[in-house]
Amino acid sequence: MLDQELEELRAAIDGELILPGAPAYDEARRVWNGIIDRRPLAVLRCDSTADVTAGIRFARANDVPVAVRGGGHNVAGHGTVDDGIVLDLAALNEVAVDTDSRSVQVGAGATWGQVDAATQQHGLAVPGGVFSRTGVAGLALGGGYGWLRNAYGLTCASLIGAELVTADSEVLDVDSRSYPDLLWALRGGGGNFGVVTRFTFRLHAVGPDVFFLLAFHDARHSGATRGLRAFRHFCATAPNNVSLVALLGVVEDGAPGFPPGTAGRPFIAFAGMFVGDPEEGERLLRPLRKFGEPLYDASGTMPYTEVQKAFDADYPDGGRYYWKSTNIVELNDTAIDLITATATMPASRLSTVDVWHVGGAAAHPVDGAFTTSKAAFLVNPEANWVDAHDDAKNIAWVRGLVTALAPYSDGTRYLNFAGFQEEGTSLMRASFGDHYDRLAAIKGEWDPANLFRLNQNVRPMTVIER
Repeated sequence: MLDQELEELRAAIDGELILPGAPAYDEARRVWNGIIDRRPLAVLRCDSTADVTAGIRFARANDVPVAVRGGGHNVAGHGTVDDGIVLDLAALNEVAVDTDSRSVQVGAGATWGQVDAATQQHGLAVPGGVFSRTGVAGLALGGGYGWLRNAYGLTCASLIGAELVTADSEVLDVDSRSYPDLLWALRGGGGNFGVVTRFTFRLHAVGPDVFFLLAFHDARHSGATRGLRAFRHFCATAPNNVSLVALLGVVEDGAPGFPPGTAGRPFIAFAGMFVGDPEEGERLLRPLRKFGEPLYDASGTMPYTEVQKAFDADYPDGGRYYWKSTNIVELNDTAIDLITATATMPASRLSTVDVWHVGGAAAHPVDGAFTTSKAAFLVNPEANWVDAHDDAKNIAWVRGLVTALAPYSDGTRYLNFAGFQEEGTSLMRASFGDHYDRLAAIKGEWDPANLFRLNQNVRPMTVIER
């Protein structure tokens, strides 16, 4: 029914418009999470900001939903939509480093691997994630936990500017002087306020070589419980230049590096990165590395760019993923028992329960929409599996732990790890807390019709409500 309008859009753009039936359609509509299978009306591979504005005009004029895809790695599948238009920003991936101002401009289609490759040439980095193929845009707009968080804060805290296309197809240069409310909202408020086509981040001194801890220990015979208690004790006095995660699961079949006969054995792993002299980092992290006789120890001094790729093989394109999170006020013994019981009986051997220590700069309030929890630990059960027949039991495994940990949580979640966001507005209100009403007012000003709703959605506040 929109054939003429689509052809008019095709004529107006520099990029490529891919429609159902085209040879490239199935590849173009695919996103990283294989559990997400949607059929857009069209996929617009944008070559320019002008293409983005044209796509938004088309969506608004024809009342069709619009999805925005940066790296396409959002677990909830926000980068695609049934019967709507997908704005694929992958070609907008330029990375330009300015060493004089210690800043970097990053196109919204770039991945963290691309950013790290450019910034590390100068011994600099933006706090990113822990997976090099993650898209910059989704991680930054939703917060951004990574190996630099306790030293330099979340990704969104280093965001200092953006080029933003609004629901009215207006292109804005957003910074602290121009549109400061929008900059505040973009720091953790998701994609609610427009399409960011370019980010500007503050850079920090990192590497190029760092010490990285990655040691897997046997979790049998109460090893998981003892390991989490040791982790809790270590984190209580850990300096801010180290960021740590404890990972609990079972050894998968054929896992590289593990001794023969260990498949199916429960493990607890300690992973972390030290910002500073690698020798000092090795000494500091030795207690976690030598906690027990390691099943597998991949620790050592290595380039920061390699640290960022350490978990790439664990998250292949097309795998099935369902992740949630909860902030734990106190990692007490009861919470530890719940975590270890769940982790040692996963629905898939590819799954883990990850316990992130949140301290230092990551615990400081962000001058932005991201609401910093007072909790010292973020618990993230992540279900990773292959067979669609196993969807229900893997999703139930994740939800079960989050529900069981509710008495020990402050009720907030990290919204990049929020399942399918099935709790809706109640989840957004709980997680944004006191910032929610301000976000809703900004949303009401810039997107009153909620055109940009495929995200961690904040419903626009009307003029009357304000």
